[in-house]
Amino acid sequence: MRLPIRVRLTAWYAILLAAIIIALSTFLVLQLRADLEDTVDREVRAGSTQIARGYMKEGPEDFRDVSATVLPHGSSAAQVVAPGGRLLVSYGERVGRRLIVPKESIARGLAGERHTATVDLGGERFRAVVVPVKRHGRERVVVVAESLRHVDESVDQVLLLLLLGLPAALAATAVGGWWLARKALRPVDRMTSKAGEIGIDRLDERIEQPRAQDEIGHLALTLNAMLDRLERGVDEKHRLITDASHELRTPLAAMRAELDVSLMGDDLSPAARDVLESTREEVDRMSRIVANLLTLARADEGKLQLLTTDVDLSEAIQAAVRPLLPLADAKRLRLDVNGEHCQADADPQRLHQALTNFIENAIKFSEPGGEVSVSAWQRNGEVGVTVKDTGPGIPPDARAQVFDRFYRGDPARRREGSGSGLGLSICREVADAHGGRVWVESEEGEGSSFSLALPAGRE
Repeated sequence: MRLPIRVRLTAWYAILLAAIIIALSTFLVLQLRADLEDTVDREVRAGSTQIARGYMKEGPEDFRDVSATVLPHGSSAAQVVAPGGRLLVSYGERVGRRLIVPKESIARGLAGERHTATVDLGGERFRAVVVPVKRHGRERVVVVAESLRHVDESVDQVLLLLLLGLPAALAATAVGGWWLARKALRPVDRMTSKAGEIGIDRLDERIEQPRAQDEIGHLALTLNAMLDRLERGVDEKHRLITDASHELRTPLAAMRAELDVSLMGDDLSPAARDVLESTREEVDRMSRIVANLLTLARADEGKLQLLTTDVDLSEAIQAAVRPLLPLADAKRLRLDVNGEHCQADADPQRLHQALTNFIENAIKFSEPGGEVSVSAWQRNGEVGVTVKDTGPGIPPDARAQVFDRFYRGDPARRREGSGSGLGLSICREVADAHGGRVWVESEEGEGSSFSLALPAGRE
């Protein structure tokens, strides 16, 4: 599942800030430790110089006095070491009789090399300076060390504060980032919601354009320009369909009248009569298509007018079934009408059109010798009609499309070229106009059930 953009923005903002803070904190801790250790080094070097000078001039007595004067009490130590690692004199309680630095460092000092080292004494780190000296012509080494405990404690305290403060800072940053992202994307949310509300029947509406002339304002301007183009295109399509439907009705009516007159003649040969009757059927089919297109065009324009009244569904079903009985008989279909008497608040003409389409659709797609049942029902504040056939059924992936315009299903439901794919879409438009609904239930190989539900009328 893809996360919302404001969540992703907040997450990336928090991750980036966390990386920056961690890098900065690491640098600060390392730099603090280095600076504090440099301070200790300067103090130890300065103290070692004074202690070494005192030892060379006055010997062990001055060594202890100077050490006590220049070194911090309790956190430092000093020693004088002879060749071989023999300890001559020592100052400081922390070291006792053990050497502060290893013998390798003593050897380097005896060789004349002054150097600094970090040593561990009893689990505590010390910074030690090894200074070569001569007293009475004999090589000696003065070792001065100072504890790094206060350095470690200071660094640990700063590190603890950072560890405690970093999550709080990141949490505050995430909350702030969420608020900023939400505020920045709120116009996009409003545009998205408005765009989702604009359907084919509301193309005159537009998205509110933010005052700021930024990318979001440009997006709103672009979407409104797109809606302008869509509205013009849909209006042109509606005008084309409406005008064409109106223009076709007159010549089709004239053709049907001429065919009727021709069929009344007694001198027609059987072949000629068959041709005229077939042509009359095609003219009737084209007339129905034109009427359906005109109905859909009016529905798209919001001009599908309804003259609602209380309609008895049983009577409406009988009126729709009666003209279709010859079509059912031609396929040797059993056409059953059942159900209870119930009142619907509907337009009789539009209801008749929808029921006719439902029943005719069921007859066309039922196998010869099958059965079509039409039943009226009433439940949960609705009344409706269900038409069940014994046709081939509808595949699951096609059921959501059967009410789309010009959808004619798989070849099993298109045989003989019957239908224009508009009948069921007319049923849906009629249901929507009444505030009702349509749906289909189907099982492949077992037939289909189409249902129309309408608001219940007054009893």
